[in-house]
Amino acid sequence: MRPTVAVVNATPASMEPAADGLGEGFPEATAWHLLDDRLVTEADAAGGMTPALTRRMLALIDYAVRGGADAVLLSCSMYGPVAELARRTCDVPVTGSDEAMFAEVARRRPGRVLLLGSLESAAADSARRLTEAAGGVEVSAVAAPGAAAAASARDWPDLVGALARAAEPRLDGVELVLLGQYSISPVHAELADRLGVPVLSPPLTAARTLRAAWLPPASREEPA
Repeated sequence: MRPTVAVVNATPASMEPAADGLGEGFPEATAWHLLDDRLVTEADAAGGMTPALTRRMLALIDYAVRGGADAVLLSCSMYGPVAELARRTCDVPVTGSDEAMFAEVARRRPGRVLLLGSLESAAADSARRLTEAAGGVEVSAVAAPGAAAAASARDWPDLVGALARAAEPRLDGVELVLLGQYSISPVHAELADRLGVPVLSPPLTAARTLRAAWLPPASREEPA
């Protein structure tokens, strides 16, 4: 039977990139999208996560598991810490949006990485958490002007251009480029070609990690 991966979204913009990541990295899975589009706006208004918002995300995860999800993926980086709380009680894999990507950085142990975001605050937050998760890696972060608008308009050439313009002056010594939000991840392959540096996509890395957790060891070849 095809496993069901419940994707808990805090914005509609993350739904398609998450589905595309699963399609590429975990093609055996079926995506089930849950959306609470007030999770980000209410966190922003409150100045960050609150106990009430944490309980709400935990309730969504519980709803997904009770509904038959074989795994749960949180597509909003802000709610990543809730995944750790959920794993204490859930009997299915639960992962935050960029946990798998950060683990991949820790596994590769590059000397320096560049993290690209669509907003300064989001890029800085992702860089802080990456530094904590992968000690010893030099992390620089930059927001790409115009990336958010291009992603919203689904203008992929403009998105590649915006990300490349932000990254190119900062590539000296960089071994990996990371994309900080799901909304800018659809162009990861094109951006890698443009920059000549490997680019990690958070939904794709998460999908591959969930696939590895689901498949028996003998079946864990990368999907074509």
